[in-house]
Amino acid sequence: MDTDETTQIPAKVAALAAAHDLGAPVGHRDNGGPARTALLALVLSVVSFAVAFALFYLAGTYFRPLIPVAVVALAIGVCGLGWAIVFPFRGSQSVYAYENGLVHVRNGRARAARWLEMERMELHVIRDGNLMAGTTSAYLLKPSGQPPMRVQPLLREQPDGSRRDPFGTLLTRLVADAGRPVVQTLVGKR
Repeated sequence: MDTDETTQIPAKVAALAAAHDLGAPVGHRDNGGPARTALLALVLSVVSFAVAFALFYLAGTYFRPLIPVAVVALAIGVCGLGWAIVFPFRGSQSVYAYENGLVHVRNGRARAARWLEMERMELHVIRDGNLMAGTTSAYLLKPSGQPPMRVQPLLREQPDGSRRDPFGTLLTRLVADAGRPVVQTLVGKR
């Protein structure tokens, strides 16, 4: 979710931004919360198990070549169930970008950093030879004296057919405009 005119900034975030003199808000990213993600994963799992059951029944009684498709549906159901179990432990995360810095909220704990306090920003890009090669997998902001702040990308289809993350592009521009280094780090199997 990105900022628009209707985005409500929590009082705790606004107070922290004012205390650090971060200026006006320019963007917002929210992971939607773990409960919503877990619920979607659980729905995916239940639907996949139902499809797998139906396909196994049809394969056993009428058309044997459906077995590989049923196995894939079963695997998707197992993965969905795993996600439904794991995602609640990941916690919620929100990032509020301002003209002069950002506020990062993870599991209700907010912390702020000015762009000038950033040691660097790492763009984690998946290396060649992997399924999603060339795709940004994370933005890692490293403020001085604080743990890194990780922002997950949300790729959106652009009019030219490419997929980009407008909020990640905004963060990259703001960090670079502040004169802080933006480096690309390759991740994934070699």
